[in-house]
Amino acid sequence: MRKSLVIAVTTAIMLIAAASAYAAINTYTAKDVVSPAKAGTAKKPVSVGYSEALSATGTGGNRTAELNNIKTTIYGLKLNTKGLPTCSLASIAAAKSDTACPKGAMVATGAITAVIGSPTNFSTTDPTATACDPNLHVWNAGGGNLAFFFVEGPGHLCADGAVATGAVPPYPATRKQVGKNLVVNVPIPTYVTQPLGLAGSLETEHLKWLNLSTKVNGKKVGVLQSIGCQKGKRPFSVSFNATLPTTNTTETKTVSGKQACK
Repeated sequence: MRKSLVIAVTTAIMLIAAASAYAAINTYTAKDVVSPAKAGTAKKPVSVGYSEALSATGTGGNRTAELNNIKTTIYGLKLNTKGLPTCSLASIAAAKSDTACPKGAMVATGAITAVIGSPTNFSTTDPTATACDPNLHVWNAGGGNLAFFFVEGPGHLCADGAVATGAVPPYPATRKQVGKNLVVNVPIPTYVTQPLGLAGSLETEHLKWLNLSTKVNGKKVGVLQSIGCQKGKRPFSVSFNATLPTTNTTETKTVSGKQACK
């Protein structure tokens, strides 16, 4: 009887430990809305743009753990970037500005809300934490590559202007067509998650991916084209990878959804 009790107690402790080890460090939401909401076909594609709204919230009394990677997959979108103007990561980094980039090279625009604070104290009560809410510009860097860049402006400052435009260098991402899906993969380097030796907690990101056109074989086509949906729905998924530095815990979570299209 005693032996059975010991085994039961030991098992319970192991289960609690396992549950703690796999406890979520963030919760997430994601929504992608393609516009216009038309399915199109391979023979009659429809030029589209889309909006993306993401959020991440810390758990257990912590602010959001550091985001290492965000990958978005949207069904039924074809990508055409041949002839689209470009702005390189190197040119933005050298100028610490994107004002010299050609207008037609911008592929998305939006903003984030975040908090930056102590890298050793992720508590929501950290007295050093401060808001960091810059604009976010995304540029076509050529060859399926993108350049993400934070820009401060009225109502969109980081640490009340202490982290100015260019203090955080641009960071690379990719946008590619994989089978019948558009895949945008955004690795987030440590110089973004840890600006000026602080630790960044991304809370929300809103981006509008523009409905643009380019020329392919002399014909005007949409940069993003809808070529189909699945039974009147367009599936999408967003995968988040995050690390909580204070516990060195890492997780990957995926949020999926569907948008009506016809």
